[in-house]
Amino acid sequence: MIDPGLRLALAAEAALAPSVHNVQPARWRFEGDGLLLFEDRTRRLAAGDPEGRDAEFSLGAAAEGMAIALSRHGLVLEDLGAEGLPPAEGQLVPVRRFAIAAGGAHVPLGDQVERRQSYRGRFLSPTDGDRAAARALEGEGVEVAAEPERIERIARLCDDAGLAFLRDGAFRAELLSWMRLSRRNPRWPLDGLNAEAMAMSRLEAVGAQAVLGPRLFRLLDRLGLGRTLTSEASTVATATAVVIVHHPIGADEFDCGRSFYRLWLRIAASNFSAAVMASLADHPQVSARLAKDLNLPDGRRIRTALRIGRAPPGSGYRRARLPPEAALV
Repeated sequence: MIDPGLRLALAAEAALAPSVHNVQPARWRFEGDGLLLFEDRTRRLAAGDPEGRDAEFSLGAAAEGMAIALSRHGLVLEDLGAEGLPPAEGQLVPVRRFAIAAGGAHVPLGDQVERRQSYRGRFLSPTDGDRAAARALEGEGVEVAAEPERIERIARLCDDAGLAFLRDGAFRAELLSWMRLSRRNPRWPLDGLNAEAMAMSRLEAVGAQAVLGPRLFRLLDRLGLGRTLTSEASTVATATAVVIVHHPIGADEFDCGRSFYRLWLRIAASNFSAAVMASLADHPQVSARLAKDLNLPDGRRIRTALRIGRAPPGSGYRRARLPPEAALV
């Protein structure tokens, strides 16, 4: 039996896992020695994630966060799967059942949970040692591009994909709804993508609010300014490396999300900061071009990518998170 105080602590740590647009869809219910994971469907991205793949990926990351949190207390999270789940409760949809058992060993990567966070600014110039440390992250399902010319090529691909998505008005509106561009926004410390997390100055945040609006973006894009205004290529080019994650076609998104969180914690353990470059995987043509560049075998697909590097001193910030009470149902 997990006491109420520990439940809050566990929920708070699990919430530190990454989620798409920082929507934090995971909700937990402790039942004796068991645990139910729900998806809060009010957090689903209708335009950006219509099939729910990113939601399931995010839920997997949250489950890995819960497993790591339990390990601190000598407990292990046993995945019992998705069979025999109870019916949905309105917008709360059960997705996984777990058992909690004694005997869990502390997960060393858990030491990185507090310090792992996105960093979307420019990185410090990499050294040969940095590039070697980045290449050491390669493994099954993980490719590392550390050569400057390859990083620049990937940066251009990312710009291609990003601009294509931003030309979709529904996508743009949904993205704006999750952006917190002013500290006066009451949700700044709670969820979504605030300007500090996106490494935006106050002026850049005001500009983003205007440019991504329904009319101005279309006008500027017609004038040929869309790419100039949305490009991240110069920032991406400062990265030590781009880490590309690929999985077998049809792989379970939930399990992929769990392994992705472990990878990001490994990145943090190597003293790198990172930012997700999801559009490289989400845009079919761009994803195919990148897969060809990487010589991925048939039957594999790019799932996501991160640019990594050494962040300047003092670049940390307080992560936006819901209170742990909101994650318990």
